[in-house]
Amino acid sequence: MSTIGPVKPFAVTMTCGATLTSAFDLGGSYGKVMLGIPTNASGSFYVQASDAIDGTFRRLYHAADVDTATPTVLIINSSVSNCYVGIPMSAQFGKIEMSTAPSFALGFKVICSTN
Repeated sequence: MSTIGPVKPFAVTMTCGATLTSAFDLGGSYGKVMLGIPTNASGSFYVQASDAIDGTFRRLYHAADVDTATPTVLIINSSVSNCYVGIPMSAQFGKIEMSTAPSFALGFKVICSTN
């Protein structure tokens, strides 16, 4: 049985009509990061990361499964809602991007654990 250790929750808001959240600061790097997708969210989601709060943010990619495979962008499908999704993020700063702007504000949770 695995444990996730002490957790730190963070709240991130997608404002009405926006497709990108403001940058959030996790305060450090974590071994495990989970993104809480709200119930009323629609459209595909992407997570962006940077090494600085005012730096260049780039989408996260999955590592290739085999040597010849090309890494693919991490896309959280539009059918996923009201759940937590593990994200491969070791950067301190992030943003959440949506393919479709919501017609109301959405609250996301980012849950981090050191192991």
